[in-house]
Amino acid sequence: MRPVGNNETGRPPCQPTGCGFAMKLTSIMPWGQWVEFEKEFNERTGLNCCLIDEDGVRITAYHQWANMLCTAIRGDKRGRMEICDRNKTMVEHLAGSREQMVVSCCPAGMVVACLPVYSAGKLVGLVGGCGMLPDNGSIDEMAVATPTGLSVKKIHSLVSEIGVLRPREIQALGNYLLGRLTDIMDSQPLRQGGTQ
Repeated sequence: MRPVGNNETGRPPCQPTGCGFAMKLTSIMPWGQWVEFEKEFNERTGLNCCLIDEDGVRITAYHQWANMLCTAIRGDKRGRMEICDRNKTMVEHLAGSREQMVVSCCPAGMVVACLPVYSAGKLVGLVGGCGMLPDNGSIDEMAVATPTGLSVKKIHSLVSEIGVLRPREIQALGNYLLGRLTDIMDSQPLRQGGTQ
């Protein structure tokens, strides 16, 4: 499935340096290399990639959406808040799942698969992806329509090209993420304070 949507590589409004972000994902690897990681992840999987710090905040502004429904949801403030922006809860849930991928579904019904990232024994964030349906899954039209105001007809038109993520593919995704994170942790010297 070909990813769709805008390709944005600008920095987020709050830079890692000087915002109290010491000992976070950007302490492990420079911001620009995380952007390249997101691009690689998206190209390999077709999923929306998210790099989330321990406060539930995305560390880059890069996005290449997995489907047009995600684009519509993310483009609506209430839709984004009620469907996508539950990162802090996910981080808290991941705190006890060292080196184990957590798989759930967003309120719209799409798979969310995340792996915790630890540095020096401290949870510093998570990496993962979303934007495809689970096997035999479907979009919760009311969960999308209520916050976004999209009509059921419009939702139907956006759902047809959403891919499916089967159990074996979810397992392969977990293995891929764990392997990449292991490579990153083994090859990157610890960076102080997230500076570049």
